Amino acid sequence: MRLAGVSVVRDEADIIEAWVRHNLFFLDHLYIVDDGSTDQTTRILDILVSEGLPVSVTSEKSLAAYHQGERTTALIAYAMAASSWDFVFPLDGDEFIVAEDRAALETDLAAIGGYRLGGLNPRHYLMTEQDDLEEPCPLTRLRYVAVHEPYIFKVIVPGALACERGFAIVDGNHRATKWDVTLPTTLLPNVQLAHFPARSEAQLVSKGIAGYLRWTARTDFSHGAPDRLLEGVGILKEEDDIKVRAIGRLAEALGADRGGRTARLQPFVERRGEVRYPELARIFPYRRVLSATDDLVHAFKAALDENRELRQGGATFQSRLFGAFSRHQKSLRRRLTALRHGQDVPKEPIGYY
Repeated sequence: MRLAGVSVVRDEADIIEAWVRHNLFFLDHLYIVDDGSTDQTTRILDILVSEGLPVSVTSEKSLAAYHQGERTTALIAYAMAASSWDFVFPLDGDEFIVAEDRAALETDLAAIGGYRLGGLNPRHYLMTEQDDLEEPCPLTRLRYVAVHEPYIFKVIVPGALACERGFAIVDGNHRATKWDVTLPTTLLPNVQLAHFPARSEAQLVSKGIAGYLRWTARTDFSHGAPDRLLEGVGILKEEDDIKVRAIGRLAEALGADRGGRTARLQPFVERRGEVRYPELARIFPYRRVLSATDDLVHAFKAALDENRELRQGGATFQSRLFGAFSRHQKSLRRRLTALRHGQDVPKEPIGYY
């Protein structure tokens, strides 16, 4: 089989190198959009490309609002246009394919056929009091996972289906539709997805605030904002200091599966590949939040400028319309006067006012 992954990433420097090397053990190519990262994500990806890894990276920063579903759908179409893929895996930058090997993955994919969506059961890793805070790598530091029944967390897209008109991935990559009708999905029995959404206090807080800012910039914010994000921001609003004291509640809101309140020990021993550039795995939380704020302000100013131009254009149009009406009014008055006195009606020039 030919298997590809697609992802829109932003500010994942603490995990992105490990993510690329691991997932390329199972996939033939990764198509990545760097969504204006403020940390070392861009540099790390450039280095990995220069190593000759099968990775295609484009930089395409979204201004303020973030529409993941639309962008992932477009990225899948781009991947299918670039090559012929049997299956495409829409992945976030904190999700790692877990399988015994590539053959086991292909066996599960072959069982669902080449047209039905595949589904991946998650293994949500949690921040706990047992974490070794001296361990810099989150894949090693986080050793506990949420306990839950198997369910479809993310979808896998057959290439044949991805090429059809009307196909779309929904925000979050949790499901896909065709002409807005949800497509059926089959859970893969022997493949999981290791998920590391909450990795440190700085990453968690900046992720929550930046995500909230980018969601508020969307016109469908009131109807589509994730409940977890709103809950997490609500927790931050309760804090009376910069230091977050309710970090456990925040990690639960923004990280683990909603049903996974119980944790069990399960280190990520299936990890593939070794990180070569740990010195670049740093995040800059304030930079991330301020960048999202700058984007929102820029979008707001751009909207103001556009409205101002429209108003000015409207005023100009009204002025021209009034001038044309005045000229026609004068012409009509002259015609009526000529008719009243039995004179020839003066001819007006043909043209547009």
